[in-house]
Amino acid sequence: MRSHRTTRIVGTVVAAVVSCSACVGASSAAQPSDRPSSPHSSTRVDVADAPTVDAGADGDLWPNCWAADGQLYAAYGDGKGFGDSFSDIGVTRITGTPESGLHGGNLAHGDEVGQVWSGAGHTRKPTGMACVGDTKYLAVEDLASDFNQAPAATIAESQDGVHWTWDHDRPMFSDGVFTTVMFLDYGKGYRRAPGNYVYAYGLDGNWRDSYSDVVPDPTELFLARVPRQHVTDRSKWEFYQGMSHGRPSWTEQIDDKQPVLTDTRRSPLGHSVISQGGIVYVPALDRYIYTSWTENTFEFYAAKQPWGPWKHTNSVDFGPYPWTTKKFGGYGLSLPSKFIAKDGRSAWLQSNVCPCAPAGMSNYDFSLRTARLVARSHR
Repeated sequence: MRSHRTTRIVGTVVAAVVSCSACVGASSAAQPSDRPSSPHSSTRVDVADAPTVDAGADGDLWPNCWAADGQLYAAYGDGKGFGDSFSDIGVTRITGTPESGLHGGNLAHGDEVGQVWSGAGHTRKPTGMACVGDTKYLAVEDLASDFNQAPAATIAESQDGVHWTWDHDRPMFSDGVFTTVMFLDYGKGYRRAPGNYVYAYGLDGNWRDSYSDVVPDPTELFLARVPRQHVTDRSKWEFYQGMSHGRPSWTEQIDDKQPVLTDTRRSPLGHSVISQGGIVYVPALDRYIYTSWTENTFEFYAAKQPWGPWKHTNSVDFGPYPWTTKKFGGYGLSLPSKFIAKDGRSAWLQSNVCPCAPAGMSNYDFSLRTARLVARSHR
């Protein structure tokens, strides 16, 4: 997103430290349940400088998913991906590992993956991906050209990442409600998801702080679920509406949805802290981690269940511009499940920096920083 104020935060090495007696030594096959989280669970996030591993691409955001074929699929905004032609949106396949080297190729872009619903002055942006088996789902939102309003969104489906289909008659979400859609990352092929559902989180109004205040800044994170065979069927979606008798309650009425997380804090520069990022389940820790950001900070949250309760663990403040190549922020944060170690103690954080921002540096690529996840007992 090539805008002066669109600089959103590239991660230096992030060490997410999950603390709780229950998560230490948790089975890798652990599944979420309807039981409420332990009140004794807690998480802290440590950050240190580290080199960045880039894939050699051009673009930002990079929501991603790990397919059953073992490959990582990722979508970019406002760039060329791994090719020569610029597009507002595109899909890629990335092979290799950060340790051995990353290699990518473009699969589809532009009109091949989505359409603009809101008319002139809007472009398409990728906000979430899910690989359910080898079926890929891509959430595409309409974003105003000043990046301050997201009025509509839909979801496209593909088997090979090249050929995409979606409902061309109407968007799945409109009027700025649940229009920034982020799928919960449940690992390779979505095989760790409980039951028969695909889970997705959403923001209302905008994908990050609305600098012009044309819509309210996002301060709430919402949750939905849909049977995995009906992800593109809007009528099958259900939205979290709170807890009832210790279990999550769901509704088909989007107007009745309730947030799983509310955070009204502001960053030191005055920005809201809830933004388009990533949510991943770490099986070895039996924890969910939400990676958010502001203009100059990383924000980390953790929970025992998809519906929470979510706990803000800490912020990492990279300070005002200009940043340096040794320590700089970014945006579009995610922890790709493919790059989380089986023991849950190390991972890689993905984030970007726009070259047009007044940061003093940029990293407009599928960009990874080392992450160290350390579990500890806490009572």
